[in-house]
Amino acid sequence: MNKTIKYLVLILLIFTLITMPLTVPLFKSSTQYSMFNTNWDGISNFVKLAHGEGKRVAPIFESFDMANISENNGVLVIVGPNMTFTDAEIEQIKTFLERGNTLFIADDFGTGNGILRALNLSVSISNYPLRDFFYEKDDRIIVSVRIEDPLLARNVTKIVTNEPSAVLVTRGGEAYTSKVAMINFQRKQYPLMTEVEYAKGRVVILADPDILINQLYGENEPFLRNLIEYLGGDTFYIDEAHHPDFNLYTAGTVTITRLLPKDMVIRLILVIGILILLRELGIFRVVGRLLWKPVSRFFRRKESPEELALALARERGWDEKEVVEMLERMGG
Repeated sequence: MNKTIKYLVLILLIFTLITMPLTVPLFKSSTQYSMFNTNWDGISNFVKLAHGEGKRVAPIFESFDMANISENNGVLVIVGPNMTFTDAEIEQIKTFLERGNTLFIADDFGTGNGILRALNLSVSISNYPLRDFFYEKDDRIIVSVRIEDPLLARNVTKIVTNEPSAVLVTRGGEAYTSKVAMINFQRKQYPLMTEVEYAKGRVVILADPDILINQLYGENEPFLRNLIEYLGGDTFYIDEAHHPDFNLYTAGTVTITRLLPKDMVIRLILVIGILILLRELGIFRVVGRLLWKPVSRFFRRKESPEELALALARERGWDEKEVVEMLERMGG
């Protein structure tokens, strides 16, 4: 085959590999609060935001003891759980926290209180819905404007909730309702979010999982961005195992087209062209020979006096046997 054709084929293959579409897995679910749910009640946008902020996202599909989460490091994210947590799972959570990690529970009327009781924390999530005079559209879409923590409050004017509960604590919280909020006919200012320590770790409680859903993502995105930074950790372990109706109704692929900028294409063509030209001119061979002589000296095996004498005998045409006998008489 003509060399020109070979080089053209080579260039074509290189650019095909660089620009060919990339196929990645895609999963979807209709389960409420699932990271795979792209509908209004899923948390896919929150998880995408966490990934975009540099977090590694790892879903957990099995019980915590089977997944052995106690050996992991990062943030365990539990959103809207509706299945009870076994004693073995609680032990896993305890060890996870004792090693200095973070547990984030976003729940209102699910099973999150079971974890808080098992950890013997002086905090719980109210079993009654919260009502407030500050709301959007109707009295279920309640707005919180008081955020105590400066990191969480950065560039945030409000937190929009959807039929929230409240955190019942003996200490302060990080975000609050108004002073005229009411739970079970008791009117006061209630925390929507708080943090408590557990051994070397911490537990962050948010009294409304809907703050994380896709429907409210547009309004809550500044707060969620701050929340991701506030939680810390390099990895977010997303609990999918405690949604009783969890499903993956679609498993497919997404094709991502990779395009090179025009200036990058020109640079690559020039580099490949220069390399081909240097090869045809034999520059690589000349450079190789020049480098081999000094480099080979470091790898040469030292020859014995007998080998040197024999080499000299062959070069001068002497009798090799006589040279060997002479060396033996000399004690060589």
